[in-house]
Amino acid sequence: MKAMLAMIVSAGLLAAATPGVVAQAGPHVLVPGPVVSRDLRYGPAPRQVAQLFVRKKAGTAPLIVYLHGGGWSAGTPRAGSAGVQPDHFTGAGYAYATLGYRFVPEVTLEAQLADVARGIALLRHQKGVDPDRVVLLGHSSGGHLAALLGADPAWLEAARVPFDAVKAVILLDPAAIDIPPIMAAGRGAGTVKQFYQPAFGDDAERQAALSPLHHAAPPNAPAWLMLHDVNNPLAGLQSQQLSVALVAAGAREATVLPVGNTTHVRLNDEIGRPNDTATAEIDAFLMRVFPDTRRTRMR
Repeated sequence: MKAMLAMIVSAGLLAAATPGVVAQAGPHVLVPGPVVSRDLRYGPAPRQVAQLFVRKKAGTAPLIVYLHGGGWSAGTPRAGSAGVQPDHFTGAGYAYATLGYRFVPEVTLEAQLADVARGIALLRHQKGVDPDRVVLLGHSSGGHLAALLGADPAWLEAARVPFDAVKAVILLDPAAIDIPPIMAAGRGAGTVKQFYQPAFGDDAERQAALSPLHHAAPPNAPAWLMLHDVNNPLAGLQSQQLSVALVAAGAREATVLPVGNTTHVRLNDEIGRPNDTATAEIDAFLMRVFPDTRRTRMR
């Protein structure tokens, strides 16, 4: 088993730590009109920023919060706004935000999680946002952050965000769901040394505490969608493990889907583009989470 995991780690870790850049376009637009963006600050550091996108006449809508990848030590929120994600999701009836955070090793991973929670707290109180219907969308290491925030109530509650405000979590090629076996199997490997070691250190208890899989006992966000590049076996294996644990703990949905004809970066970049498989799955998932949204927007 350890040898098999080591092979999976070597095949999947490099992809799982690679920063990405996003793009979009959408099904048919339910909410017409221009997209308005607002730059927000939730702290004094340059990376403690958020950008909120809403349709000018959309009213109050569920909020999708995008968390970028980059191995916890790189990346940019523009990975979720440089392309077409904002237009796609606001056109489908949602408010959409990208959220920056400080990097390891400038701060600890715990401080990074606290940053994200504080940013969500600020976004919930913006005009056009329904504060009680939040979706976390994370790519790569941002997927790890989204999964942990959706499974461990401590981070959001410390920022005075009601945990039950998070209605769903969407993971794109998540970089880490269960950290201790990754650290054990990949010790000394370049990607583990460069990204995982600075983020998670050597303390096995801390690694477990920062593993979403170790927080699968209730409460959790009620609905989960995990999409992974079919050629990233680590993301696929760990997503399946988390799915089984979440369903056993009472989650309404925890779907894992491999995506073919893509890469770790393209999976993120092509969200929102016409005829994109991952986008279609996300749109269908969001309609299951918020079945009233389409009816409301089409009145």
